[in-house]
Amino acid sequence: MKTISAILRKEWNGFLGSERGVFAIYAILIFSWSFIPLGGGLAAGPVWWLFFSVIISGNFATTVFVSERLNGSMEILLTSGFTRGAVFFGKVAFIACMSIGIGMLCFCLAFVWLSISGRPHAALFTEAFSDAGLFCAGTVMNVACGAWLSIRLHSPRIIPFITLLLTAFIVAVFYGLAYAASAPLWSLVIFLSVVSAVCLYFAYKEFNGEKVIQPIDL
Repeated sequence: MKTISAILRKEWNGFLGSERGVFAIYAILIFSWSFIPLGGGLAAGPVWWLFFSVIISGNFATTVFVSERLNGSMEILLTSGFTRGAVFFGKVAFIACMSIGIGMLCFCLAFVWLSISGRPHAALFTEAFSDAGLFCAGTVMNVACGAWLSIRLHSPRIIPFITLLLTAFIVAVFYGLAYAASAPLWSLVIFLSVVSAVCLYFAYKEFNGEKVIQPIDL
């Protein structure tokens, strides 16, 4: 547990040391996305929140997983006394926590705009709870999928596009089932959670057996 917390501190310090433009981009995303529900309430577009999770978690996954593989710092990390489990779960936890935290900030702003517009608070709480669950499930799925793909793919820069296509496919299947069999929204949350567990299992399994440090021919 101590090693996982050390990885979390490392990633957090790295985030705080980012360029100011990074914080400006996140601020713009949060502010602009928070106005989307004004078109008809939080439940007017639960899918919008799901795709927002793809954008946020994809940005963090690219920095935390992909960049360290490309610049070789993953090798340094794994030879510094950290177990592979601590590195993997520490990074996954950081991406998930940061993505969900940013999502909740956006939810709070959206709640403020909707409250100002005169929407009933009881309806807002019900819609917010449902959409927040969907956002969190989508975030975890994107993090798990991104971690797995970062190991499997030789060109990890396309990971955000693949996770976006996967999310779009899942949403399309859900709406097909909703039209044919009146599937409730919570079933989408369950399905996303199942996909997350599967991706997380295979990601950890392959990360644990991956040859990050390549042998040198003398």
